[in-house]
Amino acid sequence: MFYKIINQDSEVFKKLKALRKKEILIDKKNIQLIEEKAGQKWDNFLGYQPQSGFSRTTRYIGFEFKNPELLNDKIWTKNKDYPTIYEPYKRTKAGREMQSFINNLEGSFYKVVYDILGLESLRRFITPYVEIKKDDTIILRLDDQHEPKDKNLIEITSVEFNELFKLD
Repeated sequence: MFYKIINQDSEVFKKLKALRKKEILIDKKNIQLIEEKAGQKWDNFLGYQPQSGFSRTTRYIGFEFKNPELLNDKIWTKNKDYPTIYEPYKRTKAGREMQSFINNLEGSFYKVVYDILGLESLRRFITPYVEIKKDDTIILRLDDQHEPKDKNLIEITSVEFNELFKLD
């Protein structure tokens, strides 16, 4: 189901806006931390986009570094399926340490959205999606089985959701 929140004075709006802003900052900080730890910048990554799966922030597996020839081969190895992507080399202590560093980057868990909305976890569910649009409208996608009780969540059609999503 699709929803929007336009009441900026509501608690649910304030909490979801704060959560989403925090998640965006976490992703920016994690990029910086990875670049510092790896010693160079990267263009693309192999992993999971934000708000997919259990994590609401980006999860990384490997990177397409700008200068792969400068990588330490005790830390990085080419991915078998994507030869331009380098991932931590788990057969070495240094590679395992890098993998641990990447695995332990700050993140955000899908259940935080459920807690804010007062929803219970389901056995099978669609990952909740939350985005803040420039006009300060929050749009949400929740599982069809969820029925939020907060009156500030206005149910909308998928067409309206997609139109709002394209704005900005």
